[in-house]
Amino acid sequence: MTPRRLLVVSYFHPPFPTSGGNRWVSMGRHLRAAGHEVAFVASDAFGTLPDDEEQRVARARDLKSMALLRRVLRRGDLASPGAGAVSERPAPALLTRILVPDAHVVSWLPWAIATTRRLCASGAVDCLVTTGPPDSAHLVGLALGRQRPAWIADFRDGWSFEPLREPFPTRTQRRLDVALERRVARGAEGVVAATEPIAADLRRRLGVDVRTVNNGYDPVLDDEVARAPVPALPSDRLLLVHTGALSGPRGRDPGPLLDTLARLDREAPDVAARIALVHAGPHIDVDERRFAALRERGLAVTLGSVPRLASLALQRCADALLLVTAQGGSESTGKLYEYLAADRPIIALADGNAAARIVAETGSGMTVPPADSKAIEVALRALASGELARRFAPHDTGRYLYPRPAEAIATLVEEALARRRSAAARSR
Repeated sequence: MTPRRLLVVSYFHPPFPTSGGNRWVSMGRHLRAAGHEVAFVASDAFGTLPDDEEQRVARARDLKSMALLRRVLRRGDLASPGAGAVSERPAPALLTRILVPDAHVVSWLPWAIATTRRLCASGAVDCLVTTGPPDSAHLVGLALGRQRPAWIADFRDGWSFEPLREPFPTRTQRRLDVALERRVARGAEGVVAATEPIAADLRRRLGVDVRTVNNGYDPVLDDEVARAPVPALPSDRLLLVHTGALSGPRGRDPGPLLDTLARLDREAPDVAARIALVHAGPHIDVDERRFAALRERGLAVTLGSVPRLASLALQRCADALLLVTAQGGSESTGKLYEYLAADRPIIALADGNAAARIVAETGSGMTVPPADSKAIEVALRALASGELARRFAPHDTGRYLYPRPAEAIATLVEEALARRRSAAARSR
């Protein structure tokens, strides 16, 4: 395949402490290994890394990082680079309920457009990739107009489909939001979705050709994971490990599981005594109250947020891994692919979504409806009895490891370039 020069507009990029940038960091690494050149335009909110120049990362200005503005908007301090994933205080309604499609359209987008235009003007870009959320990142492709290179729009989450944000309050805003999504999906030479439900929705609503290119785990990390320190853990119980935030958007709620574990302690103490829930990540106040009671009984260990490498190492210490999902067919967190690579049985609180399908298809564990306490109890009893381990027979998980997703992207780049050339020929 001909080596190509890609420019990826990705708001989330290390050292940003969320999983949003992991997809394209890994894509970039394996595309480079295949001979392609990959550069990035990212936010400067969390500073820079020593190898930014070597990795060709351009940081566009982000007003989110301005301390004075954050104080005025009561946003609190930004998380420290290198920390684990954090739960940031919600943005005020002034930003989330007025600006379409999101607040980044004023805080970062103008500088991202300028930076991308400058890099494209140098002639060193064959294909532009925009990846969202935030959805406004895709507007960079629209803003470049007819002079842009071939363009691929990558939907890591849905835009109008199962959005992470609340609906806009006015009809005008909602119409504008949908119109922007339509222009992006129909204007790009290639459209990619991270899960099949997102792709199916775009095909049905907007009539565009969409390819599903899933996330994955990058085995390049394994050597560092093997050296990462892990906190002391109970040695007399089976460890059910969850990494990352437990509660989240679309009603993701660990309450039924925590309550079921507490009930088992009362009604079947011999079963509960065999299990310890280990949580590495932030949790909200209501969950903390539940955890406090479980900790007192030795049923839970809470570690707080930990760096990603320590989180991955912790997954490999587990007897089983806990996945908590929310309502919505597209739900499939990046954590799932890390869990698959950890090669441990998964108890997935997932029903009728992409995560449930992947766990079932790969034989990687049990899936139970997130709010069904009886089904959750069955899964916990299976862990305690050893049945979960005995039934664990994963297969066909290689498609969720890099470089497979990067190979799919390389093919789509060639198709996008061909479409761009064809459109240029027709316009002459």
